[in-house]
Amino acid sequence: MAFNQVVTIPNDGTYQLSSNIKKYTLGDLGFIQNNAGGYVLHRALEPDKALNNAIQLKVTINKTLDGFKLSTVSAGDITRVDIFKHQKADALITQYHFFIDELIQRGVLEKLQ
Repeated sequence: MAFNQVVTIPNDGTYQLSSNIKKYTLGDLGFIQNNAGGYVLHRALEPDKALNNAIQLKVTINKTLDGFKLSTVSAGDITRVDIFKHQKADALITQYHFFIDELIQRGVLEKLQ
């Protein structure tokens, strides 16, 4: 999957990278730099489970900070999960919005209207 400037999450909204994004902010938020120089963040959407066993929010930003990927994935990053149609949707969506709001407040993402 290619990096995009704008990502739409069905049943939620459309997001883009903030023009004010900074590499040090990514480090502060827990992004890890991968072998390709990009930045990857995994956050468990099921707080009662370990990260490796939980449905996760995955955000990947390319090394030039001008493209990104945003998705919710199963444990082990095997398949995409539509948390909005999941049997535990309310709890998953609450955690998802908590993490997305933090990324918006810290100047990593912007939500488009």
